Amino acid sequence: MDHSQVVLNSVVNQNSPDNNIRKNAEIEFNHMCDQDPSSVIYILNQLSLNEELPIDLRQSCLLHLRRMVPKYWSLAFQSFIGPPINQELKQVVRQSSIQLATSTDNSKLRSGSSYVIVQIAASDYPDEWPDLLNQLFIQTTNYDNRNAMIGGLSVLNDLFDDLISEDQFWDGGVGGELTNHIIKLLNNETIESDIKTTCIKLYQSILNVLQSPESFTTDQRKNSVYQHVTSSVDLFVSLLDKSIATSISTAGNPLILSAIYFRTYIYKTLNSFLGSFNKRIKLDIKQTLMGLILKDFKYVSKYYRSVVVFEDNNSAIVTTPDSSLPTDKLSNLIIELLLTVSVLQNDIHISDDMNALHEFIQDVVECSLLPKETIQQYEADFNIYVTDITGLSSTATVRESVNELLSELNDRDASLVFNLITQYMTSADNSKWELKECYLYLFESLLMNEDTTNLGKNASLTDLLNIATKFISYENSIQNHHLVTSRCFLLLPKFFSKFEDELSVDSFGIKAFVDMIKFTSDYNDSDDDLFALVKVSVLVSCTFYKQLLNFDKSLEVSTIQEVQLAIFQITLSLVEESEEDSLPALLEAITVGIDLGNEYASRVIVSNETSVIGLIFKISFQDSANLQLTVDSSECLRALLANISINDYMASCEKSLPFILTIIQNSLSNGKAEYSPDLDLALELLSVIIDSSPANNEFPNEIFNFTFPVLNKLILVSTDDQILQSAGQVFNNILQKASKSFIDYTDAETKKSGMDLLLTIVSKFLSPDLSDSAAMDCGSIVLSLINKFQSYLSNDFLTQILEATVRRLVSAKEVITIENLIMVFCNLVLTSSSDMINFLSNSIKLEDPKTGETKSGLALVLPIWFQSFEITRGYEKIKQNTLALGKIFTLNSESVQSLIVDGDIIPYQGDLIRTRSMTKAMPDQYTQISAPQKILKLLISELNFQCQQPNANDYLPEAEEDVEDKRDDEGWEDMDDIGVPNYEKLKSYVDSDNDEEYDDQKGNDDLKIILVQFFKECTAKNLGNFRKYYELLDDDEKKILTENIAF
Repeated sequence: MDHSQVVLNSVVNQNSPDNNIRKNAEIEFNHMCDQDPSSVIYILNQLSLNEELPIDLRQSCLLHLRRMVPKYWSLAFQSFIGPPINQELKQVVRQSSIQLATSTDNSKLRSGSSYVIVQIAASDYPDEWPDLLNQLFIQTTNYDNRNAMIGGLSVLNDLFDDLISEDQFWDGGVGGELTNHIIKLLNNETIESDIKTTCIKLYQSILNVLQSPESFTTDQRKNSVYQHVTSSVDLFVSLLDKSIATSISTAGNPLILSAIYFRTYIYKTLNSFLGSFNKRIKLDIKQTLMGLILKDFKYVSKYYRSVVVFEDNNSAIVTTPDSSLPTDKLSNLIIELLLTVSVLQNDIHISDDMNALHEFIQDVVECSLLPKETIQQYEADFNIYVTDITGLSSTATVRESVNELLSELNDRDASLVFNLITQYMTSADNSKWELKECYLYLFESLLMNEDTTNLGKNASLTDLLNIATKFISYENSIQNHHLVTSRCFLLLPKFFSKFEDELSVDSFGIKAFVDMIKFTSDYNDSDDDLFALVKVSVLVSCTFYKQLLNFDKSLEVSTIQEVQLAIFQITLSLVEESEEDSLPALLEAITVGIDLGNEYASRVIVSNETSVIGLIFKISFQDSANLQLTVDSSECLRALLANISINDYMASCEKSLPFILTIIQNSLSNGKAEYSPDLDLALELLSVIIDSSPANNEFPNEIFNFTFPVLNKLILVSTDDQILQSAGQVFNNILQKASKSFIDYTDAETKKSGMDLLLTIVSKFLSPDLSDSAAMDCGSIVLSLINKFQSYLSNDFLTQILEATVRRLVSAKEVITIENLIMVFCNLVLTSSSDMINFLSNSIKLEDPKTGETKSGLALVLPIWFQSFEITRGYEKIKQNTLALGKIFTLNSESVQSLIVDGDIIPYQGDLIRTRSMTKAMPDQYTQISAPQKILKLLISELNFQCQQPNANDYLPEAEEDVEDKRDDEGWEDMDDIGVPNYEKLKSYVDSDNDEEYDDQKGNDDLKIILVQFFKECTAKNLGNFRKYYELLDDDEKKILTENIAF
């Protein structure tokens, strides 16, 4: 068989749905590439140019070609394996790729060849492909060749970020040349709009550079940018004006999608200008722009209504080869258009022309109607509806853009629009349900506007409430469409939130909430499939009410419990058909029900022996691989079990543990305990249950005896990282909660004591053979072991445990595992710093895996601790580490003083350019300093960081200064005048400081104050030989200290 045919068959078979055929084809293809990459690349290149082959096959050839480039093209690629292809073939491939990109009218082939060009250019430009940009420029000036122009511009756009550096753009003239060329093309009225659209796409890459901080580093650049913006805004407004005028003048003709697409990118660009250079754009330009937008909106909203909302297939539309669906094009235009209005409306009020405002709202209404397709999707599957109403949809919609605009609209326009919408709602009794739902949606969007103060100012709030609720029938029937009722329930909590200062929320809000729950619970939906839409709306609405209402003050216990049970029952009725985003929404609603009284929630039976904890499990295990659902189910379960009595806790365990432990036992049946989403979730929930045991009671032995044997087997048998990580968290919780149970326990099968089993598990987690991921909590486990069982462990065993902890720390690579292990030594230092330092110095001797030499535990732990401190996350962890390092410093231990560690990085002075691939061969070099000096440097850096954090008091209104304060300020010494004080001078500043203020701050747990006090004490008392190490600090560090402890 011909070699070309072999390669072609291999490409075809790699797309086969048959797994075996696909894998064999991949192996065969990789083998051919390794044997003769030049031949394979040549054939792929020729196949991609073969117009007789199907488009998708040619596209696959381009994809394989692109993947081969980093492996066989040049040594410049990190993933290069060779042998390299010959230079003649490289030239052929380069030219063929440009030829295909600038000759085809197929967007997939154009993109595929462009990706190949970008990949090759990463190594070849400019040295081996110096004329690349010039070739593309030439193609873009071929005005008679549409494909050449679009292809050249598209490739330039794809290349821009990777190819054109800041120096080339500004100092090499590339930026100016490219910008002028694009402006010239946009000004050329003979060029079609779709080519101009491609121009604007490239121009947006340029605009990104103009918006970057580098564009304002010199006055010349800054002035150049401002001049360009001024002229370019005029150009884009002019382009918009001409395009709108052309569209309106041909209104009786078919809709031309290329013009719609063109204006979409004009709006995108104008939004960038308005966002970054708003003050540079004149008011009259903004007024002109707003007028054009309103005119365009009136024109395009009619097409949106017919094409998108009502799916009128008779609408005449002219498409282009690159056009996507007309619905997408129209939607994207309106989304960008409304975004531009949103940016402009703070400077230009739409209501400056009341006729324009009325027309604008009519257009907004037309674009806010639920599209026919969307209604069908909602009615067929309420899960899609939940995704949309919870804001979790990844697809931008026109309705969302309308919501964003109205929720940010300026006060004057928002008030007028609110009045208009209210009028529409008042007279909407006989309107179609779609229109009612639309009015309610717009009403809700305005209620979400937090900045308006005049909304509904002259209206009766009870009248407004009646207008909003008149579409709900509480007589156990649905008179309007379910989506109308649903929208009413969704907007009501927002209504009460907006007017909570003027309306009694605890009266009106509570009543509306209870009525909503009772109506939904009592409704007979056996013959009403669409009522699920109302149910999920009610449950989502519950989460809004939760933040608003105080149920304890307003409702009797019996009513609260009735509402709780109803929420749980509504949720249960939806579980079986719920998927994806609906499941977390159900859990959030359950949490609302639990928060009304978790004691009752932990006891109540929802239906047919289903408890609330059983309901949580039903939802959680419906999609156990859903990470968000795992988080939500843990929070929900924690809320249920929080602060309940020991009897209720035991009852909850009886309802839940058999189910969880069955999952764990089933995983052990194959002897491996491999990962499964169900097993991981079961461990997560088990961890919550253990951790939630009542704090004022001993952990129940029955629960321990039921749980621990299964967990013990799982940990000892499993080799899966994720399962061991999750099981480790459960084990740590049991260590903390049930320490007495370990002491009393004996395994029925092995006769081993609980302590023996505990130590076996700890040893496994400390084993260097375990991955960092699996051992992520090993530090917490060791700390729990020491804190809870130190009196039961011999000194020899404690030494072994701490030695294993050091060994595990030295081998750890993951930041979170290192942090966790460091906390062991951090806590032990805080308990007894001298004992811990002496122990690490004298009792532990291990081989350093980097150098092979034997070192003390202290010499191994401290350098890692110092590195970890710089990237430690979490305020409490940082504070604990700070206190511990401060203790080590003030200890003034000779073993710490003699330890030399990495200080500051030494800047690279060589001539070589250090690429990522060279970093291993040329590692960073550091100054070498003593450990106490390193501690000071770390703590000064942390003090500087803490001083830069905003203080809540800074946001309070400033109190008027009294005369005394002003006099104090007048005597303030400027830091520049002081210079960098020596130790004696710094000490004199500290000694003269206000002693009363210093005493007042003692005991304060604010990290900044802790650090200031530490350095004041070190300075005043020369703790840890501070004077010696202070003189070794650099001037910047001394200044930070002086600024923060002396004044």
